[in-house]
Amino acid sequence: MRSPVKVYLVLALATFPFSGCAPVLLVTASAIVGYAVSRDSVTMDLDRPMDRVWGTCLEETKLQGNLKKEDRGRGRIDARVRETDVTLTLEQLTPSTVRVVIRARKHLLPQVDVAQRLGVAIARRAG
Repeated sequence: MRSPVKVYLVLALATFPFSGCAPVLLVTASAIVGYAVSRDSVTMDLDRPMDRVWGTCLEETKLQGNLKKEDRGRGRIDARVRETDVTLTLEQLTPSTVRVVIRARKHLLPQVDVAQRLGVAIARRAG
């Protein structure tokens, strides 16, 4: 008899190419709870307080590019990274979990590679 876990894993892997985005759930001791890449954005759920995530996002964005505008009240950071317009949006999900959405566009076209580089750097720094 086949294990139900193996059957579900095979079904999930079989449908993966048709999903349109690449969700990844990381269950580790690090700061990342979830990570997803779509055609025009990177979304991370970080298991850290808002103050720490905001500071981390701000520092890493300044290191990689030029800060254009920050609005802590709206949870938004606008910057220019590698000649690309980048917008980070932070949303408090729970008292200890913050969702960070990174969108990168150059000449109105998505630049998900720039968003991924910034997202990975933020995740490492937050860890």
